Amino acid sequence: MNHDKKAADTLRWMAWTSIMIGFVLFAFNVTDFRSENFLLMMSIGFLIAGMNIFLLSTVFRLLHIGKQEV
Repeated sequence: MNHDKKAADTLRWMAWTSIMIGFVLFAFNVTDFRSENFLLMMSIGFLIAGMNIFLLSTVFRLLHIGKQEV
């Protein structure tokens, strides 16, 4: 296993962790839906960050595939 694939797998696990933390925080704080609710805003941030980390994981995988084809 090379380093590019290992980095992509690590990013994928980080993304899943971030999304799960976001869902848990969101589930417990959705009843107080206002912008002053810090935990709710933090949960939305974790969800958005998780999606961005998934995007980076996909980019790492595509770069790895492109490097193998050359």
